[in-house]
Amino acid sequence: MINHFQQKAPNVFTPATNITYVQGETGAKGYPLANGYTMLLMDSEAQKFYIKQTDATGIPTMKKFKFEEIVDPEPEKVEYVTKSDFVDFENRIISLLQPPKETKTAKAKGGEADG
Repeated sequence: MINHFQQKAPNVFTPATNITYVQGETGAKGYPLANGYTMLLMDSEAQKFYIKQTDATGIPTMKKFKFEEIVDPEPEKVEYVTKSDFVDFENRIISLLQPPKETKTAKAKGGEADG
């Protein structure tokens, strides 16, 4: 027999959060944990979190960490040379690398020194 009055339960999505908050380090130390488990415990009083784990015999160990915001560094300001500035610089370098031009008087004096 079909029951037409039976209603379906509505599908309700409940997000699963596996974040456990504790009150300070004392709360983290006192948090019960089954043998062989590891758990992340968030401090509700400070910017810290704890990773607590127990071995197979149930002996707990705990590590403490602190939150620190990671700020991206400012990009360095890069300055570029314009093409015309570069060409001017290149021409100056080329002119400095060329041997000095001799004048007519320098040639005449040079000729007397040779002979």
